[in-house]
Amino acid sequence: MRSILGGVCLSLALAAPVLAEPRSFSVVDRSDQYLVEVLFPEAPDHPNQLVPALITVRDKHTLETLQQFKTPAANVPVDSNGQDNGWLLGPFSLLYFADFDLDGRLDLAIRNGTDLEQAYKPMFDVYVQTPQSRQWVLNQPLTDLAKETTSGMFSLIPDDGILLSQVDRDCCWTRMSHWKMRDGELVRLSTSTEEQVQPTEFGENSSMPSGYTLLTTGALKDGQWQETQRLEGPTHEDVQRLTGTLNGKIPVDIWYQQQGAVLIGELRYTKSGNGQPIKLVGDQSDYDDKPFVYLHEYTDDGHQTGIWRITRDTEAPYDYTGTWVSSAKGEHPELAILLRATDSEPDDDLLTDLERDQRNGHYQMRDDFLGRDGDLELNILPERDAQGREVAELTLTLKEVKSGKQIVVAHHSVPMETENLIIVREPMATPRTGPYHIQLVKNFAVIEHNSAPDSDDYLTGMYRKQP
Repeated sequence: MRSILGGVCLSLALAAPVLAEPRSFSVVDRSDQYLVEVLFPEAPDHPNQLVPALITVRDKHTLETLQQFKTPAANVPVDSNGQDNGWLLGPFSLLYFADFDLDGRLDLAIRNGTDLEQAYKPMFDVYVQTPQSRQWVLNQPLTDLAKETTSGMFSLIPDDGILLSQVDRDCCWTRMSHWKMRDGELVRLSTSTEEQVQPTEFGENSSMPSGYTLLTTGALKDGQWQETQRLEGPTHEDVQRLTGTLNGKIPVDIWYQQQGAVLIGELRYTKSGNGQPIKLVGDQSDYDDKPFVYLHEYTDDGHQTGIWRITRDTEAPYDYTGTWVSSAKGEHPELAILLRATDSEPDDDLLTDLERDQRNGHYQMRDDFLGRDGDLELNILPERDAQGREVAELTLTLKEVKSGKQIVVAHHSVPMETENLIIVREPMATPRTGPYHIQLVKNFAVIEHNSAPDSDDYLTGMYRKQP
């Protein structure tokens, strides 16, 4: 339980006979107003152990005792060698002086234990200085705000008197909030919540790929709380640059970048061929409990020429190994891949997203593994729907390569989820194949259903953008 002792002087001599050897520390706050003495009646068994402490705040100039506090679980600010560890005064320390309510008087947060469910998270009691006297009183709203914050303590923007809190839940949900004390009340000014949207499961009437985030922003306007939502993404991972050999003798350079569920990149044969880069697009998945990257080579007209199947070794020197196989019909030997990571990156202009004005046009794939030609005509209209979303008008056609027979044709006008993502749901999508999505990346439109294609009327494919 918390307790506050006011106007009481503590004698070290009285405490020593009944307790183990005490430890004491003193510090002057950064405003040079207060001398603070901290007494640990009983030294901890190890530096990280929290123990009871008595804190005395004095006027630095007169040495008058202003107030005393007790905390049942304080951190001793020394390391295992008895040296100062820097955790006596300041944010996340035993003592934190700051003007939390922007009234011109210093307030005080005191360490008061550790979260029972999250051992890394410190807990604090927050006291504000009263205007009537140089005394501090517990402020429950600020104490609760510190407790709710994932780090254990909110941050402060001193010039604006803004308090910042961040709450994280597992891997996939984060909320940043701005607060301010007004007339003794804690007021929420704004929030920004990011939630990773999980990929759609089979059977659901959607087709959300991985890598997208739902952003919810809220703000207090004219006394009313207002919220808006928008989808953002995909998340871009760091570029991977690899160099090595194919079949033990053909030098190659590869770079790729993960953009949500899709990988894009380029391949160069550095000492053979015409020296021009070959466009790559693919994905990643596990095989035999190992993560693999699958990069598909494509010609400008949408023919797939080969597949790079790459995984990273788990032991030094951590090479990238795997196999390459031709996409041409018939039996072809798998060629061994041996690559290593390099620090250099491709030119910046190769890594940019697809420009908004480059999205419209014709995309095609030719003679895929099911023997089909696919064509996508995409036109993003200048008008937006009632919710402010862009609207995509699209026509998809699949034909048999050998006979030229039309397999399926689909024409839809649908609102876009983001500037690079289109989801076609039932009843526009046929019940048999189910919903699908179109993710636009530089040079490609990648179409996926919620399940792998088991017949030739699935629209799944990697469609190459045409000039």
